[in-house]
Amino acid sequence: MRKRTIILSILGGLFALALIDGSVQMIRADEAISGPIDLAGITRLEVTGAASDISISTRGTDKREAVLSGTRHGWGALFRSAWFASGCASQGRMMRDGTVLTVDMGDRGGFFGWHDWDDCTLTLNATLAPEAAVSITQNAARMRLDGDFSDVDVTSDAGDFALAGHATRVAVEGAALRARLTFDRVMNNEAVLVSGAMLDASIRFLVPTAISYGIDAVASYVDSALVNTPGARPSITIRGEMVHATIR
Repeated sequence: MRKRTIILSILGGLFALALIDGSVQMIRADEAISGPIDLAGITRLEVTGAASDISISTRGTDKREAVLSGTRHGWGALFRSAWFASGCASQGRMMRDGTVLTVDMGDRGGFFGWHDWDDCTLTLNATLAPEAAVSITQNAARMRLDGDFSDVDVTSDAGDFALAGHATRVAVEGAALRARLTFDRVMNNEAVLVSGAMLDASIRFLVPTAISYGIDAVASYVDSALVNTPGARPSITIRGEMVHATIR
């Protein structure tokens, strides 16, 4: 009888552990870091530091502001919040200087990768005035831009970048990069440069237009539904070692 009780206890423990393990990704610990910061008058946004999730918009009539937050997922959210005072909130900051907002995501390399274990994700949500400039320089980032921008400069070793709207100039660079650009209007002054060692790029124009493009790659597969018209704008330059590009 005692042996049966022990076996049932072990099985019950394993079952409980399986339930916890299956639901651990639902465990979250959200922390406010900075903001909202009023972005009225801001014409340039600069983001630097470690990996983050970035969403920037210029659309609508919502208040122009920026919010920086941190979220922990999984086991680290339990242990870190229970045992340590410091958290995501100590890893990033925003600072306004005149017409420029600077966002520093910090460095989460950590001792023996500890900051990787607690799975801290920094998230920036910003609403800017139309025609603002954006500069992002990070180790890794997921970036979503929605609306009208002037200059967009992105450098990310591992990047997932998307633009929906319009930008006068776009320069996106990364070692491993996925870029999705959708232009909803054309002013015939656009310039696009996308480069990466491993590159998957999609560029789409919702308005039929003449474009010029050039591809410089060691190995490439390019599918373009638009004729290459030398000297035309928008102009597109794609560079890389292994390139897959689609132009529509």
